[in-house]
Amino acid sequence: MALDPIIVVNGVSSLIFVIISILVGIFIMANYSQHKNVNLIYVGLAWIGLSEPWWPSSISFLVSLSNVDGLDKVTYFFIGNVFIPIFVLLWLLAMANLLDWKLKKQMSILYIIGSVIYEIVFIYYLFTSPDFIGTKNGPVDVDYELFTILFQFINLVIVVGTGLWFAINSLKSDQKRVKLKGEFLLIAFISFVVGTAWDIVATHPLSRLILVISAIIFYIGYVLPPSIEKILIEQ
Repeated sequence: MALDPIIVVNGVSSLIFVIISILVGIFIMANYSQHKNVNLIYVGLAWIGLSEPWWPSSISFLVSLSNVDGLDKVTYFFIGNVFIPIFVLLWLLAMANLLDWKLKKQMSILYIIGSVIYEIVFIYYLFTSPDFIGTKNGPVDVDYELFTILFQFINLVIVVGTGLWFAINSLKSDQKRVKLKGEFLLIAFISFVVGTAWDIVATHPLSRLILVISAIIFYIGYVLPPSIEKILIEQ
């Protein structure tokens, strides 16, 4: 049985976004060997993790090419949610270092406690009543319930909020290079929010395209490759 064209489009667009996000994360981490800055590792891994909600739809699409139905909903929900707190914690650690937070340890502990509570409840319902988490619609799409949406929304606010904070701080710098990075980061986070919000309201290939663009712009903003710096900054 052939897959519906919209399923193929949604599956492929998810897969492209995930692949691009993984590559962006790897490219960011690759700079560690040169700069020896652990934040590059944290941010690289965190950016890969930001694509986690799209992992199951990508994998399920590939699986559906052989069995039509894709992943079962328990596996789908597990892959798409369970590792999010780890990646967000890495992001928080990076932002805490970059923004020089005074209460870094306390904030990290608070987030860990909240995440552990969520994970316990999530795992419990995942294996006892997965409908409490969400409903799988076809091979690649899912409608999450309030419990799951709320936690994902909180994490989105944490990541985007701290990211915008970092970007705005960069814009205040007197250094042209830092200010330029801030401009790219600001665009990246705004486009990421737009793409994510659109994808939540109504899954569409264009929303995934916006997410792909946000990932690429984020890489440029965080690393600012020398070739782009030479083009955009007058020597």
